[in-house]
Amino acid sequence: FFEAAFPEAGGVARARETGRFELTRVPPNLRDRSISRADPVLPRYRRVCFDKASLPARPQAALVASGHPLLDALVDLTLERHRSLLARGSVLVDETDRHDALRVLVCLRHALRDSRTTADGRSRSVSERLQFVWLDREGRAADGGPAPYLDCRPPRDDERDGIDADPWLDAPLEDRVRAHAIADLVPRHLAEVKDRRSFEIGKVEAAVKERLRREIVYLQHRAMEVEAEERASRKPRLNSRNLRRQCEVLTDRLELRLADLERQRDIAPLPPEICGAALVVPAAWLARRGTLAETGAGLAKSADAAVRAEVETAAMNAVMKRERALGHEPRDVSAEDRGYDIESREAGTGRLRFIEVKGRRADARTVTITRNEMLAAYNTQDAYILVVVPVEAGFARAPIYLPDPARLFGPEPGFAEVSRAISVDAIRRVASGGGKKP
Repeated sequence: FFEAAFPEAGGVARARETGRFELTRVPPNLRDRSISRADPVLPRYRRVCFDKASLPARPQAALVASGHPLLDALVDLTLERHRSLLARGSVLVDETDRHDALRVLVCLRHALRDSRTTADGRSRSVSERLQFVWLDREGRAADGGPAPYLDCRPPRDDERDGIDADPWLDAPLEDRVRAHAIADLVPRHLAEVKDRRSFEIGKVEAAVKERLRREIVYLQHRAMEVEAEERASRKPRLNSRNLRRQCEVLTDRLELRLADLERQRDIAPLPPEICGAALVVPAAWLARRGTLAETGAGLAKSADAAVRAEVETAAMNAVMKRERALGHEPRDVSAEDRGYDIESREAGTGRLRFIEVKGRRADARTVTITRNEMLAAYNTQDAYILVVVPVEAGFARAPIYLPDPARLFGPEPGFAEVSRAISVDAIRRVASGGGKKP
C-alpha cells in the first residue's frame, strides 16, 4: 500500500538495501497532518522499512507500521481524496470463479460503544470492524468474510464492454444489506466483543476489589490500634484521623472504579454504515460472453461449472473423512471465505488446524493459491495446512497434506497480485520431505 500510495501523494521513495527504502521527499500535505500523534512527520527519512527483520542494518531505519505518523497521515490523505470512489462503487473480476453469476460486494463499517464518554462528550468506541456482505440476483445476502476483495482484480479494457448492468442492480440494495447486517453481523460482533470484554473486566474487577479492600481493612485495623494508643495518652507516630481519611479516600476510589467498570460492561451497537460497494464478475462469466481471450487459461476458466463443483465436493468429502479418521473434529467453513475451507480441532489438545482443500484432476500440473489463502498461511504458519486431492472419474485419491505451505509461496503477494500458481510436483516433493522449495 505504501509503495503505491506514497508516490501518488507526491512523495519520492528510492529502494536501497533489501526491504529498505530512502524517502528523499515527504510532501507538505503529509507533514501538515497530525493523526492523534505527537510525533511529527519528517521532511525526509534516511531509511524506512516494513519488517522488523530489516531494522538492525545501518543506517538505522524507521519501522513504518500501524501507528507510525507517516503511515497514519498517508492513510488519512488517501481516504480524504478517494473516499467518494468507494461510495460510487467499482467493478472487480473474480479469478477464483467460486460463483458463476454476478454478485455485489458491499463494505460496511460497524462500531460498538460503551457508556463511557471521551473528553469532548462523545461515546467511547470499544470496537470497530469492517464487514463485507455478498448480494446476489435472488435477493440472498451472505457474510463475505474478512477481505474477499483481495482475491479480485480490476477488469481489463477489453472486458469492460462485456459487463452489462442487470435490472436487479437497480433495486434498493442498501436496505437488504442493512437488514442482513442488523440480523446477523451486528449481533455476532456484539456477542464476540461482549464475551471477551466481560472476561477481561471480570478479572480487573476481582483484582481491584481484592487489592483495595485489603488495603482498606489494613488501614481500618491500624486506625483502631492508633486510637487505642491515643486513649492511653501515648504519642504514636501515625494520626488516627489521617488513617480514617485514607480509608474514606480508598473507599470512594473503589466505588468510582467499580462504577467505571460497570459502564465498560454496558456495550451497545451503533447503526452499520455502508462505506462502499463493488460489482464482482466471475472470469468464467466473461468467458461465456466472449470477452476473455481464448487462451489456454481462458478455456480453463470457461470449463463446465458442474464438473468443477463435482471435483471440489469429492475433495472436500475425502479430507473431511480423513480428518475424522485421525480423530479430529472437522468443520466445513468454505462458504465463509476465511482463506481456508476446513477448521479441524485436534483430539486431545484442542488445537485448531486450518485446512485449505484443492481438488484437482489427476493430470493437473498446478494449483492456484489466492491472495487471501496466502495471507492466511502467513498469519497462522504451522497451523495452516494445504491439502491437494487428485480426483479421477469422480473418485478422490489419497489427499496430499502439506503443513506450513507458506514456504512454497515465496514473498508476500504484491499490491495488485491476486493469485499465484504452485506446481503440484513441488507440493508432492515438499510433502514427502524431498525438498524445501519448488
